[in-house]
Amino acid sequence: MLDHIRDLYLHQEWADAEHWRAIRASEAARADPDLKTRLVHLHAAQQVWLGRWQGLSLGFLDPADHASTEDTFHFAKACHAALRAYLGLRKETDLAEPITYTNLAGATFTQPLHELMVHLAFHSHYHRGQNAMRLRALGVAPPATDLVQWQREGRPAARW
Repeated sequence: MLDHIRDLYLHQEWADAEHWRAIRASEAARADPDLKTRLVHLHAAQQVWLGRWQGLSLGFLDPADHASTEDTFHFAKACHAALRAYLGLRKETDLAEPITYTNLAGATFTQPLHELMVHLAFHSHYHRGQNAMRLRALGVAPPATDLVQWQREGRPAARW
């Protein structure tokens, strides 16, 4: 299962980077407040979940904390580097470890690490879909980032 989760996270980083390449290449996308807000949320969620897995309690970032889309881009790269490092240290047996965390509404839950890791990958995928729709509305062709596309291309590394 660990190899599968690592694949999901390699795909996630590649797909996020592809979206960022399209966003950074378009003035309209870089200036769009909806995209910026969702990008901050997407990458803040990556940071918050990683923190929970490490026993930390982190709050969500306010989009206003990121002065520009470029600030959010650098935050995204840092989030992925931290996720990569964390995954690199995991063993198969770690995936069954119960993780207890308190959500932003104050409710406490306990779930195995592997369930939370898959949740985060799906969460990012969901918001990339929203971003793709927004890019189309702005006249920007969104990149093809399906998992099967990444697999067919030989599982390329993220091109930030």
